[in-house]
Amino acid sequence: MRSIWLIADDFGQAEAIDRGILTLALQGRISGTSVLVESPRLVECAGLLREHKELARGLHFNLTHVFDKARPGLRQVLLAAYTGRLVADDLVRAWHQQLDRFEKVLQQVPDYIDGHQHVHQLPQVREAMLQVMTQRYGQLLPFRSTLTKQARGFKAFVIASLGARRLPQQHCMNSDFAGVYGFQGKEFAKKMATWLSDIADRGLIMCHPGETDEADPLRASRPMELKYLGSEAFNEACERQKIRLLSRQDLPVTGFKE
Repeated sequence: MRSIWLIADDFGQAEAIDRGILTLALQGRISGTSVLVESPRLVECAGLLREHKELARGLHFNLTHVFDKARPGLRQVLLAAYTGRLVADDLVRAWHQQLDRFEKVLQQVPDYIDGHQHVHQLPQVREAMLQVMTQRYGQLLPFRSTLTKQARGFKAFVIASLGARRLPQQHCMNSDFAGVYGFQGKEFAKKMATWLSDIADRGLIMCHPGETDEADPLRASRPMELKYLGSEAFNEACERQKIRLLSRQDLPVTGFKE
């Protein structure tokens, strides 16, 4: 029996995405969800999220998704991070602001930390993350690693190369990482079968389920992920591979649980 994290990213991005994630939470088909706390609808949907006591709730740290203010694109953030042109004080402030909002609205410290488009692992961003967590909590909260135990394609290799090895591995919540693909929805069931077969114990598979939202760049794949993860086929695949989904109770004890 292997125990794994199945984490749905992007909660708060749009109502259609949130409905899909909450549907899977109700079915017990995901371990947790990563929350974009700058969402203007977070207050509205936080209560629904909190009803699922078993669901791990993490901060999906954001530098690139546009809500109510202009944002640079991922390419600009990457270039600035790797040339040392991000402003350290601005990053520290952003971490504090997003953690403040998470704690205020969700009424808890995040169960774990990750980043929208994996920005939490970038140079300067990761240093600010570690500094802020130590200042606020006196310890590091668990955070997502994008390191894989084996080759999972060029895109996964590139993502891991953006800074995963620079994070203190003893504080990572996961031992392995999967879920990277081209967001062609028809591929998802086949990809998931492969990930379930080779993911290490306590590894993490990220997913991006949701109902259809025409404004969403992932509108072609989210409904297909939602349909498959809610299906009996997915349940049977987990049983064949002897997979158990981890839950909030399986996270390291940090002293900040409700």
